[in-house]
Amino acid sequence: MARTRGSRNVRYEEQRATLARLVRVALTADEGIHASLRELASAAGTSVATLKHYFGDREGLLQAVMENQRAEGAPYLAMAAVAKPGDVRASLLHFLQGLSTAWFKYGVGKMYASTLAVGLGSRAVGPSYVTHVLEPLLQTGESLLRQHLERGELDVDDVRHASLMLLSPVVFGLLHQDSLGGAQCRPLDLPRFLATHVDAFLRAFPPRTKRTRGTARPEKLRSAP
Repeated sequence: MARTRGSRNVRYEEQRATLARLVRVALTADEGIHASLRELASAAGTSVATLKHYFGDREGLLQAVMENQRAEGAPYLAMAAVAKPGDVRASLLHFLQGLSTAWFKYGVGKMYASTLAVGLGSRAVGPSYVTHVLEPLLQTGESLLRQHLERGELDVDDVRHASLMLLSPVVFGLLHQDSLGGAQCRPLDLPRFLATHVDAFLRAFPPRTKRTRGTARPEKLRSAP
């Protein structure tokens, strides 16, 4: 039976995801963020007409790339969001060390940096970076901190603010060292930095191991929308 005009074939979403993934890889190459729609189509092994069919225009394509990045990164963020019970310092340090390892070893840094550059260059695409790339990482930090808070192991007034405070210096440091080439002109001892940063964070939000378990405390689970 012929397809109704304008309808999508059964593999539409699968093919759309495949193309978005291929374009995402192309964006991480040198000068990839400046590639035209024609150049991105060539890198994906397809035509401009096909990209327009699936994504509409270049902005739609870039937004789909970020959606694809979120979908493929979700299982790894879910694993990273599992807090280690009992030792808050070890738990937070493990989380940040995992981010650093993924950044350098598994291409996470290239993906974050390339899509950040795209988002900064377009008001239309910027919110997609926030929604599909930046916020999933921040929300993973929120989840981790919330687990320690609920166990009575940590004092946090607002998990969203605390996650920003935990992750912002680390992401900045990783961009500095890797994406911007700071390791060549201004090297940083990242393992030492991460340990120092976690210690500073825990001075601002001290663990509750020395408090009496039965001591009442105000509600600390609020997170700004």
